[in-house]
Amino acid sequence: MNMELGTAKRAITPPRPVRLAGYATRTTPFDSVLEDIYVRVHDYRCGSDRAVLIYGDLLWWNSEFVAMARPRLAAALGVKEEQILFTASHNHSGPGTGGNFTPLLETVDAEYTEFLYTQVETAACAAAQNVEPVRGTVHRGECALNVYRRVHTPDGIAMWPNYDMPADHHLTVVRLERADGTVKGVLVHYPCHANLANGNAVHPDYPGATLRMLDEMFPDSVGVFLQGCTADLRPNSVLGERFIPQSYEGVQNFARQFTAHCEALLQSEGTALGEKVFIARTTRQLPLDQTGLEQSMEEAKSGDEAHRQWVAAITRKQCRDHETLEISRLDLGGLTMFFFNAEVAQKYAAIAREQVPGALSAGYCNGMIGYLATARQISHGGYEPEGSALYFALAGTYAPAIESVIADGVGALANEY
Repeated sequence: MNMELGTAKRAITPPRPVRLAGYATRTTPFDSVLEDIYVRVHDYRCGSDRAVLIYGDLLWWNSEFVAMARPRLAAALGVKEEQILFTASHNHSGPGTGGNFTPLLETVDAEYTEFLYTQVETAACAAAQNVEPVRGTVHRGECALNVYRRVHTPDGIAMWPNYDMPADHHLTVVRLERADGTVKGVLVHYPCHANLANGNAVHPDYPGATLRMLDEMFPDSVGVFLQGCTADLRPNSVLGERFIPQSYEGVQNFARQFTAHCEALLQSEGTALGEKVFIARTTRQLPLDQTGLEQSMEEAKSGDEAHRQWVAAITRKQCRDHETLEISRLDLGGLTMFFFNAEVAQKYAAIAREQVPGALSAGYCNGMIGYLATARQISHGGYEPEGSALYFALAGTYAPAIESVIADGVGALANEY
């Protein structure tokens, strides 16, 4: 039985200015649109098995949006909720999709989220109507456009480029062809933050620009991007010892370099995919260290705006002592992919590859519960395990025990196939 694929895309550029997500320094609605952003859908099938992959040029799909959209979309498509996978590029130049973090990190416009859902459903239904047999090939290589972003200094961990720490350079491109040899879809996986630009304008950063270039390269195809475990990785956009933001043209130059890597990889010999489509998911509770929480909340009430917002947000969430990690596993013809509803450190991709050789891991999927650092990173501190908790409205910081809990969840899915 052949694997089949349906594809579609629709623009999700806000019809009117709204605030962009990801940077607390941007407090006003966006001032321009430099390039449209999109939702892109791959509807994979083999017999009665099915998986619907929904990609967006977004920071993430906020957990609020996923909770609203999943049941509606499942009913519209006639699938189970666990057969739907939302994934995002972590684009810092797009709008917010939910309101369960501090407003400095992300705000939500109700009119936009309803528009967004309509575009998602329209694209998903269109993909379901153009399903056709495909054969796939997996092309694996490396791309050194990213760099580790944590450096030990006398003042603690700084977010600077660290070339002494190996970065995960794995690049994987999947080519999905129709019977006549034309390309139906492309799937690109790479771990590198999509935060090249920090201006107040809408565009899809390098992942979305790359997908546009690939769509132009292969007419009548729709590409999707899977953002890897990139919590501690960033684009190698550096001046001296510091990261520097890029202009829109700089983003395009980076995307052209990245697209050239993808094109070269596609010209190499690939490994044929099988036919089977398999999907499963599991959840785990990740404990928060709440030592000194009450004192921190009391001090924050008289602190700056970020701390006051944090108190209000965690109070709404009843100061829960854990967050729920959702891990999904998607297998396409023998290619295994793990999806996490978090920003995930690169070590967890290595753990997944130990469990399933060649497995890909993607973050920013099916919601967002913040940064998942390693036990070692948590002990060292820094923005990912400590500073970010303020913006993600966590009632504490993740405990070192999360590393073994996450590995256990991956292992459980690894044994389920």
